[in-house]
Amino acid sequence: MAAKERPGMRMSRGERRAVMGLSAIYVARMLGLFMLMPVLALDGNRLHGATPFLLGLAVGIYGLAQALLQFPFGYASDRFGRKPVVSLGLALFIGGSLLGAFSDSMTGVIVARVLQGAGAVSAVLLAMAGDLTAEAHRTKAMAAIGGSISLAYVLGVALGPLIYGVGGLRGTFLGAAALGVVALWALFRWVPPVETEKGSAAGDWRSVLRVLARMPVITVSVGIFLLQLTLGASFVVLSPEFVRVLHVPTSRLWLVYVPVMVVAGALMVYPVIVAERHKRHLVMLAASGLLIFAGAGAVAAWPGHFWLVMVASTAFFTGYNLASALLPSMMSRTTGPELRGTVSGVYSVFQFMGIFIGAAVGGWELSRIGARGVFWMVAAVGFLLVAESVSGLFVHGRQSRASS
Repeated sequence: MAAKERPGMRMSRGERRAVMGLSAIYVARMLGLFMLMPVLALDGNRLHGATPFLLGLAVGIYGLAQALLQFPFGYASDRFGRKPVVSLGLALFIGGSLLGAFSDSMTGVIVARVLQGAGAVSAVLLAMAGDLTAEAHRTKAMAAIGGSISLAYVLGVALGPLIYGVGGLRGTFLGAAALGVVALWALFRWVPPVETEKGSAAGDWRSVLRVLARMPVITVSVGIFLLQLTLGASFVVLSPEFVRVLHVPTSRLWLVYVPVMVVAGALMVYPVIVAERHKRHLVMLAASGLLIFAGAGAVAAWPGHFWLVMVASTAFFTGYNLASALLPSMMSRTTGPELRGTVSGVYSVFQFMGIFIGAAVGGWELSRIGARGVFWMVAAVGFLLVAESVSGLFVHGRQSRASS
């Protein structure tokens, strides 16, 4: 049942429990996906039929599967309920992980990654967060859940090579399967049932299309696409550049990422509180875009200087974390609970397509221009995010004046 509005009060015990459970599910799934990314290319000699292109496809194809299935999963959750759909998605993720663990061919590993990505429940998890928290607390809830993708990325970079060193690619896939089981446990142990109006407005496609044509939905979807484009491109060059510029061994990259992410997390707290109290989410999103622009531009302009690289990286992740907290909260306000899963599906399609396209374009850019070209591309996209945020702020203000 959706939480009632309680302005000025703290989250209830039930809300905190639900957010903790949803965050655990999100972290477990994304960690299982991310910790395979730095090690898949290391098994080219063992896998039958492996080529550099197919290894690269195995790394990124999960994002394409996620993007294609976010909307169907979100729509299904409006019709059949949130928990059954999340359970199905986690079962697909576990099945794909087990297939990858026992595959000795490149084809098997690619199919396994597709199945992992086919458990596309991110949209449903965001819809559940909107269902189970009051509007006054939704930004905090989305900050906890939305920021988990960054946490999963950092943990994945740190844990993936460690697990691979002990159990190889099979051990890493089995670790992902175990994380899927943990996510299922969290779903049934911590997340309360969600009551939705199954099959009502979700079955009316005219109603769905009218909702999706609303400018706030378009604004938020384009915003998350641009934001995730920057993250996808950073996957291509950030870790290798840390190794090259800071002279950090691959096995110790966590020594760079952990302090950067801790400081970035601390810096986002006050802006989130301000946004929650004053409802100025688009203004804060514009600030996040500026931080992304400043961070990427600084990395591009001053490579080789330790503190400048660290400050720029912290600025980048502060902007990313802040925007990733605000955008889901804004998305959840664009519609009621009967269509929230559908709208979350569209939002998540843009989210994962941003990662997939950002990584693909970043890889192409790296081969043509080099790492500096990728960082400048990220800076340019950050600048587009600022422009998109300002236009969204204008639309929001115009709608506010029209309703007053």
